[in-house]
Amino acid sequence: MTRSEKKLFVEKFSESCGSYPCMIVVRQVGLSAEPFSQLRKNVRSAGARFQVVKNNLAKRVFDDGSIQEWFKGPLGIVFSQDPVSASKVIEEFSKKREANFHPIGGILNGKNLSKEDIKRLATLPTLDQLRGQILGLISSPASTLLRTIKEPSRGVVGTLGAYIKQQQGE
Repeated sequence: MTRSEKKLFVEKFSESCGSYPCMIVVRQVGLSAEPFSQLRKNVRSAGARFQVVKNNLAKRVFDDGSIQEWFKGPLGIVFSQDPVSASKVIEEFSKKREANFHPIGGILNGKNLSKEDIKRLATLPTLDQLRGQILGLISSPASTLLRTIKEPSRGVVGTLGAYIKQQQGE
């Protein structure tokens, strides 16, 4: 990479870091092309983005000393709007390949995350699951009320139907 390419990469990478609330740094050593492609596919399906970065260039973007230790060895960064979905993908992938792939840390809304924080995020329901649960909670009282209102009319209709059958049978 030429100096101007490096400068352009740092600018674009810095923009990416600012446009996503969640960033997870992962160590990836010795992954072959097939699992790496699968990882990228899984990350994309979770609405996130995976990027391999050079440590020196990443250090230029993050001049915060607390995370400089992350940028040693081969690594990738997952950017996401939904930290739970990204964490789930990372944790699921790392369970299969602990020796070659594992989270190092991350940043969520400007706060540093540890490996344990990422594991805890992975246990939470995703935004879509939460939306479904909330919708279920909202619609449950309405459907219960509707059933309660319909029940007496069903009883009347059933009684009338039985009376009509009885009258026709005589």
